[in-house]
Amino acid sequence: MKVKYIYSACLEIDCEGFKILTDPWFTEGAYDGSWYQFPKVDPFEYISKPDLIYVSHIHPDHYDSAFLNELIKKYGDIPIFIPDINPNFLLFKGKSDGLNLIPKRYFKNDFVEIFIEENDTGSVSDIDSALIVKDLKNNKLLLNLNDCIFNKPHVDKIKTIISDSGNKLDLLALGYTGAGPYPQTYIDKDQDKNLLLAEAEKKKINFFERYKKYTETFISKYHLPFAGEYILGGKLSHLNKYRGVADAFEVKQFDDKAVILLNGGYVDLSKDEISNTRNALYTQEDFDERINSIKNNPLDYEKEINIPLKKINFMRLLKQASIKAQRKSELTKDYHFIFSIFDESGNVYQKFDLNAFNGDLSAIKVDSKLKHSEYSEIKIDFRYLYGLLTTIYHWNNAEVGSLFFTNRVPLENHNANVQNYLNFFSVA
Repeated sequence: MKVKYIYSACLEIDCEGFKILTDPWFTEGAYDGSWYQFPKVDPFEYISKPDLIYVSHIHPDHYDSAFLNELIKKYGDIPIFIPDINPNFLLFKGKSDGLNLIPKRYFKNDFVEIFIEENDTGSVSDIDSALIVKDLKNNKLLLNLNDCIFNKPHVDKIKTIISDSGNKLDLLALGYTGAGPYPQTYIDKDQDKNLLLAEAEKKKINFFERYKKYTETFISKYHLPFAGEYILGGKLSHLNKYRGVADAFEVKQFDDKAVILLNGGYVDLSKDEISNTRNALYTQEDFDERINSIKNNPLDYEKEINIPLKKINFMRLLKQASIKAQRKSELTKDYHFIFSIFDESGNVYQKFDLNAFNGDLSAIKVDSKLKHSEYSEIKIDFRYLYGLLTTIYHWNNAEVGSLFFTNRVPLENHNANVQNYLNFFSVA
């Protein structure tokens, strides 16, 4: 088994000539125009014809429909495996993109045995999965955890598969950093820069701890820290330094088993050989140069939404969206979303107060002082909100893409059910 690192969560797993390509993301401007690669790579310098493609989940830095179509155009039809989950949002998305995605839990041929184990936490918003690949010719085993959060039932299922496969893990590929919107879109750098920097550092350390927990749970010869490698472009570029996103090379400070590969570098598990490792952090100069090349790029809604603000009935759209979201809601008590809608000049044009638990919605004055003990004020451009409510865009991508600012009160009051509510907050 030879495992080549391409970029972010994209690996090429070669088992005696049978090649599996995982999560190929190479289209610039993922997450509605906000995410870009650093460093920028040409995937076809490193990717050879795959026999099988695995896509772990629906996030656009893992499921890149444009690049999948490029691969098919270049190499012909290639089976694309995805997790077999219910509801399967990725399967539905693939159909709308004209792709034949195949839900799978198990696959075996003369070269490989493959297990795809979804990370079922009990929420309707579950999307992620892990991949286990066994090289049958060389008796080598790889576990790819993608973006999975630590979940004991999921861990126990994977442990059973590893045990049944010989109880010897050769390579563990796992996330080492967090790509979410906190803290850069929750704390205003102009109001409390010190808190923002402190929370960014805390986030980085927390993800290192998750990494350590996984490596202590799944004992492997080598560790490959990967995934979540991105920078923000367009008018979001100024947020890059506050994301709490680590350089993979930082993992070497506490993990001697970590292998940090250059693009195209590989670990040959059969020969116990490592090629093209990265031996230093990326330089600030290279980082700044890349940001300067993308900082003027428009976000998708700035290019695609041209409807005049005064023609949009946000009261009606928000009400209809709340009716739909409540059908899937996991909220157990009152929670208020305040929607502060900005015009193209960046001024608040309208403001609405929604109790997401019971659906009560009211327009409030733009200078209203809020009296709720718990709420999230979403500060958002009217064009993007229109696109989210009408399903041109999706709330989860908007959040991960850092495309709106949230004033959460209290700040530390993170509630997964609140975030999941927005996943279904649209009129269709």
